[in-house]
Amino acid sequence: MMVKAMDKDEIIKQVKTLGFTRGSYIVFGSCPMAIVGIRESSDIDLLVSHELFDDLKSLGWQQIEKSPNDRPLVKDDFEAHKNWDFSSYKPTLQHLLKSADIIDGIPFASLNEVLRWKTASGRPKDITDIKLINKYLAR
Repeated sequence: MMVKAMDKDEIIKQVKTLGFTRGSYIVFGSCPMAIVGIRESSDIDLLVSHELFDDLKSLGWQQIEKSPNDRPLVKDDFEAHKNWDFSSYKPTLQHLLKSADIIDGIPFASLNEVLRWKTASGRPKDITDIKLINKYLAR
């Protein structure tokens, strides 16, 4: 996986190259923060439908094990997850799509959802991101 900082334009360009069907995925992780200019992202996390996950696997995306509950498929800058089951907050694709911010035709998880996940995760990098999101939302 390449590690480089990506801004809004780069993320949108990369996601559009995938050509995924609307409703089969949402961009999550730190990308919703990059989209509004809070900070850049080093990868593109996707929560995808089980069908799309299986399709990507058959297309040769590599499965890695980040933790017992976190076994995404990876390709280039992308990580595709079929569930978001690695903190006490476990949103479904359908739940995230209901409040998604659609930017250039791409569904991004709302900042409120990112905040809920990062608060539940509580890793050092999440604490920093929580402060950045709260500052942004308070504007």
